[in-house]
Amino acid sequence: MSSLTYISILSFINHIGIPFGHEELDLKGYENFGKFSAALQSTGVINELSSGEFTIFAPTDPALESYEAMRGPVTAEVVKMHIVPGKIASADVPTADLNSLGGPLNYRYAVRKHFINDAIIGEKTFGPFADYPVDVQCSNGVIHAVGLCFAL
Repeated sequence: MSSLTYISILSFINHIGIPFGHEELDLKGYENFGKFSAALQSTGVINELSSGEFTIFAPTDPALESYEAMRGPVTAEVVKMHIVPGKIASADVPTADLNSLGGPLNYRYAVRKHFINDAIIGEKTFGPFADYPVDVQCSNGVIHAVGLCFAL
């Protein structure tokens, strides 16, 4: 398959919320990526991912809920801020060209964490919750989870 298709993105985003071997009830409150998945579809941005390689910095549902409460609906421009042309591994983010489909992104390293536009890449969690995944391989790209919407 030559593109990061609707199916591969949705397969990752819709199923990442529950780690393998656990029941949904065991992880009550676990953050998932259904809102970003829906925004990719409703804004039509999913259609722009049909050719080439892409890195997607997928915001969690609470990140998008916060954005919507503070700024309004998630638009195509907001979604595009989370998509960078090219396949960028998490280890390569510090030196990568971070020009998203929606404009330039800012990288910084602070308190032993990697940030893009104030969002931590692959944030570590605690308790029964899994860490935010990074380097999730797709047919023509990679997905990294972030806990903050870049457009804030």
